[in-house]
Amino acid sequence: MASDESINIKNPTFVGVVCPKCGSTKYKVLGTGSLGASVGKQLLFGGVGNMVASSRSKNDFEIKPVKFKCEDCNEKYESLPNEAAKDEILDKPCKITFKRLSGLIGAAIRHQVFMNGIKVGTVKNGSEIEFETNTKSNVIFVTDPHGVAFNDQYEFAAESGGEEYIKFKKKFKR
Repeated sequence: MASDESINIKNPTFVGVVCPKCGSTKYKVLGTGSLGASVGKQLLFGGVGNMVASSRSKNDFEIKPVKFKCEDCNEKYESLPNEAAKDEILDKPCKITFKRLSGLIGAAIRHQVFMNGIKVGTVKNGSEIEFETNTKSNVIFVTDPHGVAFNDQYEFAAESGGEEYIKFKKKFKR
């Protein structure tokens, strides 16, 4: 696999990501990190370790292979996002506002927000971030500071020049 510096995906999408075992396009996003590493660090360093990892979560755009679990055969695999086909690209970008609702549990931890496999930013408790998409089919997932995705993902079809407002509190609100 190429290093992060040589990966250049202008319009990322999960359209075309398929299970290598059965060919299914139905998947659950597991994140970009390892659950074992996340649990181990939590046990070893506790809440302070999570806060340190959270503080080191940059707001930079970042590409890493995404881990998936096939919903048909349960195969686990990883893939980088694909470059969107021309018919998948919007004429005008769609603006996305992502709001993390306030909560007491995990309040000090920043969550990482990914869209179509690209880290678009981090969000603190009770705050929001804005970003854009140029692709019609989109998948947003949120991870802990170690890259382990929370249980659900938000899938939507963006409209050219449109806006999408998303609320999140360890589960997406539509």
